[in-house]
Amino acid sequence: MGQRSVESAMANSLFAIGRRKAEAFDMAFNHFHNYYEIYYLLSGERYYFIKDRTYHVRKGNLVFINMYDLHKTTTITSTYERILIDFKKTFLTGFTEHIKDIDMFACFDRQINIARLNIKQQHSVEGLLFKMIDEFKNRTKGFDTALKVSLMELLLFLNRYTAAEESEPLEHPSSLHEKVSEIARYINEHYGQHISLKSTAERFFISPYYLSRVYKKITGFTFVEYLNSVRIKEAQRLLRESALNITQIAEKTGYESITHFGRVFKDITDCSPLQYRKML
Repeated sequence: MGQRSVESAMANSLFAIGRRKAEAFDMAFNHFHNYYEIYYLLSGERYYFIKDRTYHVRKGNLVFINMYDLHKTTTITSTYERILIDFKKTFLTGFTEHIKDIDMFACFDRQINIARLNIKQQHSVEGLLFKMIDEFKNRTKGFDTALKVSLMELLLFLNRYTAAEESEPLEHPSSLHEKVSEIARYINEHYGQHISLKSTAERFFISPYYLSRVYKKITGFTFVEYLNSVRIKEAQRLLRESALNITQIAEKTGYESITHFGRVFKDITDCSPLQYRKML
């Protein structure tokens, strides 16, 4: 099951898992969603840009992405193989409510989004993942419960791993990746203000042409794609969690024109801001 297939399954369910072996490609669309994602690389290497930094993902690495975090993969090796899990929090309703000694979703709120597993950990995690793939594919009696039990075990592992490793510094793949991460953090902190490619380039003492080129190369997003995605993601949050009207939300997310805001929102989400709020 490929990336789009997993996403199609998620449109009508609470859980999907798929294994894919493919020629290298760059994820071709702006990407954030209302469910969690866990990505395990079986072979090859990838760059994975998540929120505001790039991770160099290698065989045996486990990547975990929070709801609504922007993310995109880009090519390093010519071929790769991965397992992808997408699930909504409600998939585990009835399983997590009575757990008192750990927050099973806390691993997604950590500052680091990658687990670099040793050989023993790889064998353990791969066993869980292959079992989940079989259950999801064959759907024998009790498969839903089996999937939930395995997912809970995987989340428990991730929480223990991240709690132990959180204090360890994680280096950027290069100084250029570090600079782009700095710019991405700036955008995430100032998206409600006037931001342009030119003004940002001036702020970081580089040329607009160079910023445009390296931002796309490092993140997979163009500068404008990333800025709009950050803004629309925040607009969605305000539509879900506040009583602000559409005009107020457009202003808070950096759009001077409500018409432009509506057009960008629809381009990214396939619906208007008003339609999005009505669907909640």
